[in-house]
Amino acid sequence: MNKNRKINLKGTLIVVGALAAFNAQAAKAASAPALDPEVVSSTWEEGEQECASVSINGDEIIAYRGSTTNGSAESKAQSLAEKLDSILKGSESIENLMPARDGCFAALKANGKTLLKFEPAVPVADNDDGTKVAIKSSLQVINALRAAKGASKLPDAVVKFAEASASGRLAVLDGVDDCFSGQASWYGPGFHGRKTSNGERFNQDGMTAAHRTLPFGTKLLVTNRSTGKSCVVKVNDRGPYCDNRVIDLSHGAAKQLNMVSSGVAMVDVFVLQ
Repeated sequence: MNKNRKINLKGTLIVVGALAAFNAQAAKAASAPALDPEVVSSTWEEGEQECASVSINGDEIIAYRGSTTNGSAESKAQSLAEKLDSILKGSESIENLMPARDGCFAALKANGKTLLKFEPAVPVADNDDGTKVAIKSSLQVINALRAAKGASKLPDAVVKFAEASASGRLAVLDGVDDCFSGQASWYGPGFHGRKTSNGERFNQDGMTAAHRTLPFGTKLLVTNRSTGKSCVVKVNDRGPYCDNRVIDLSHGAAKQLNMVSSGVAMVDVFVLQ
């Protein structure tokens, strides 16, 4: 009887020890930093034509075939891969990237500045100025970068906004589910530390916003039309209560958009998640 009890106790200790070791390994894995995104360019031949592609974490995002006046497929892929790797390792937030066109090239912009431009892989028709092709290529690359960093993809409405901007027009984002435009205001000192509508304490230096109907926790990409500055905010409050305002931003968000002194600004807002 005593012998059996000793055997059972020993077996229990082995199981407990194994579980403890497993939990320790799981905790270590969870706390370990995520692997850096890997950008790779590959080259091959297809029907005696040189082909090259760029992939992020094994997913192909663009492929070139043959040569053009802008260089060979290999040189274009290598150049783009190097620039994307630099962006991923740089200080600019991936969440601030917006698709754009720069001449006949696709471009990636952040806060009104062009970070890189590249040749789209799809040929442009003679009767097309290349805007749609460039914007769609740019959006595809941006969404690949966002996915590599664990961010949600930009909504399709961004294409409409970017096409209008590239053509020198103002986009009309008419309040569909994933985007809207209008006047933004900001609030801060008088509300700092108070409870917001979702129960959080308002931090005037945080990146938050008040909206009348969007669910709490919704993330929004907000762009100031005048400055080109962008930021991502989380909805945690209700408002604004002025009829001509569509969103009320924290002081921290207004500062990033460069609209503190003006008090209000025309913004374009995209729902991320």
